[in-house]
Amino acid sequence: MAQMIEETNKPLPPLLIVGDGKLAYSVVGNALRAGHETTLLTSDADAAYRAVAQAIPERMKKLILWEDWPVALPHEWVVAVTEECSDIKQRLIRRLEDCVSDHAIIAINMEGIPLEELQASGRHPERILGLNWCYPADLTFFLEIICNEETDPEHVRTLEAMAKTAWEKDPYTVKSGFSVRARMMAAWAREAFYLVENNYASMESIDRACRNDAGYYLPFAGNFRYMDLMGTYAYGVVMKDLNPELSKATVLPASVVDDFPDYGVDHPEHWEKIVRKFSEEIRELILKYPHET
Repeated sequence: MAQMIEETNKPLPPLLIVGDGKLAYSVVGNALRAGHETTLLTSDADAAYRAVAQAIPERMKKLILWEDWPVALPHEWVVAVTEECSDIKQRLIRRLEDCVSDHAIIAINMEGIPLEELQASGRHPERILGLNWCYPADLTFFLEIICNEETDPEHVRTLEAMAKTAWEKDPYTVKSGFSVRARMMAAWAREAFYLVENNYASMESIDRACRNDAGYYLPFAGNFRYMDLMGTYAYGVVMKDLNPELSKATVLPASVVDDFPDYGVDHPEHWEKIVRKFSEEIRELILKYPHET
């Protein structure tokens, strides 16, 4: 018997995932863990198989791997994970629409690209949504659903229900057509680059400041909840003086970019294991202290 999406009482649909790299492979792991009949269309089936098998070896029998594009794709739900390039995403959307039925929904990751721009390349803009993940997608709760006035609301409701009940996510939906996560992360990164470039702090100091303050409370509460707990008056005083001094840079400083590779971690496979172990532990902690409580 097919697994049901609890909030809609619909069977869990077969899922086609298109993409390369560890984020795409972890999305595959999330789909398999949820019980989807999962197909991955990728350029490197061997690398994909190894990555997914390392994360969830017990579910590999349910994974279908394709390297060659078929003439027709029977899937009603397609999840795409690509690099952040509008042309690449638009070409992929057009290629998918040539293969899938007119009823298929395409959910694609998008950070700095407006959804409207991607919808303009498709024949059915109401069936194209934004869907952003956080690595490792099979362990983290993050999921950002992006829609706009063109989007069919029924597809959004189905995706929300599937994310909550089958994928075990804590999703949120942005109706403005752009990623709010990307804007918040970009603001943090821009200020971090500015502080390092102007010798106010080292990369190590920035990382320690973020990990030991924001990194401590963010798994428990977001920015607004944290301000509520700590008291908003102090934040207002600080922001009044600090905000005019924050960076408004529009390009990355070349000097910091050049130094960044030397700051990278050694033995990435070792760190992959640590990240997965940490993700499992932080997942248990978040479940222990849910946001709603």
